[in-house]
Amino acid sequence: MSVRAPVTELENLTPGGVPVVVEGGEAKVTGSAWKLAAYVFLENRLAVLGLAFVILVVLFCFVGPLIYRTDQINTDITQITQAPSAAHPLGTDNVGYDVLGRLMVGGQTSLEIGLIAALLATTFGVLWGAVAGFVGGWLDQLMMRIVDSLLAIPTLFLLLVLAAMFVPSVPMLIFIVALVAWLVPARLIRGETLSLRSREFVDAVRVMGGSDFRIVLRHIIPNTIGTIMVNATFQVADAILTIAALSFLGLGVPPPATNWGGMLSDGVSYTFAGYWWLIYPAGLAIVITVVAFNLIGDAMRDAFEVRLQRR
Repeated sequence: MSVRAPVTELENLTPGGVPVVVEGGEAKVTGSAWKLAAYVFLENRLAVLGLAFVILVVLFCFVGPLIYRTDQINTDITQITQAPSAAHPLGTDNVGYDVLGRLMVGGQTSLEIGLIAALLATTFGVLWGAVAGFVGGWLDQLMMRIVDSLLAIPTLFLLLVLAAMFVPSVPMLIFIVALVAWLVPARLIRGETLSLRSREFVDAVRVMGGSDFRIVLRHIIPNTIGTIMVNATFQVADAILTIAALSFLGLGVPPPATNWGGMLSDGVSYTFAGYWWLIYPAGLAIVITVVAFNLIGDAMRDAFEVRLQRR
């Protein structure tokens, strides 16, 4: 399997480290499957733009506070709802916090919850789905009926119940979001596993004395890496939206901590007062970050389809 490209692009391919062979007037991209996947990903300009936005958002949230220092613990009530100025580029909020500094700190919370919750949900979902699909039989039926039962419960309702039962904190919100997010990867990996368990390489490992545990961890799961990585990317975006929704409903981290959803919730009551800087910065941050992760996920799906075709 190779990816064809016009000969006119030959000079753009070679410096990137991807071998190119010209056959029949066309440039054929050769090399390892991972190089092909990387080439397909980088050819997607929207994906590259999304990756650039994610990097900028991470730098903005985690490096920005080291450069633009603001007090995000104590407030000055004499400085409330000030319009953007040289002293406060994005103004101040309804309790006197600098909105730009608040946006950075809130982004840290949103990204931390999104990334860690997605990692936990994907890890648990992958293991659950791989075990269910590989073992099969009554255990598969039992495990997947549990997944179906949880999927039947409206996600927002389940989130509200869980958030109301526990005291909101970053670790607790990570747990709550991960608890409802692992169901989708579990179903996806279970489907992949049902296809993979009948392959010849599984029989070969059995003949060589490999245990079921080794087959699942060393052979089944690695062969679903494309599905895992694509789903994990979308899981981050979904987790950021979920935590924003919970915070918008007043179930986010308690003050003085905040996140983008909490900032948006606080600013909504000032919509008709003309204080646009309390609404648009947090809203745009959520939209840009979620769209960027979705663009990366779409491109990774295309890239891994090419990589798998090469195998």
